Amino acid sequence: MAKRMQTENEFDQNVKLKNIIIVILVVLIFLGIFYLITVKMTDKSDNNDANEEIETEIQSEEILVGSSFNRAGKEYLVVYYDKTNSDLSSITSKVSDYRNKSDRLPLYEADMSNIFNKEYVTDEEVNKEPKDVTELMINGPTLIKFSNDKVSEYIQGTDNILNYLA
Repeated sequence: MAKRMQTENEFDQNVKLKNIIIVILVVLIFLGIFYLITVKMTDKSDNNDANEEIETEIQSEEILVGSSFNRAGKEYLVVYYDKTNSDLSSITSKVSDYRNKSDRLPLYEADMSNIFNKEYVTDEEVNKEPKDVTELMINGPTLIKFSNDKVSEYIQGTDNILNYLA
């Protein structure tokens, strides 16, 4: 009977050892497959475009009204209009033409349909000589020329803006 128990213990130990080895092999195979899939998905040698440098450009031509008084440069222009208004597409076209000129002042656009610019929109008469952004209110298409961070010209109306930029 002692020999039979010893044989059963050896058999149980062999089964346990065999089960442990099988579990370890299954885990290693799983990790190996997971590793190969990860390497294949992240392998950039097959993708020629992935190794090229991507040039990023910071868009600085469209600004928020709140930053009108603090642009770089001694003189610059800011045109304020609702870009979603199709009736004002002539301004967009003229701004593009103006930017293609060689001798020109920097020109920034403030889209008055932007939610961050809504607080500067008014239907009332506006101060044409604001000293800072807290005094700046826009009533319709407007172009302002800034000199040394101060308003030097204030132009209202689509036709007047188009003539100024011509």
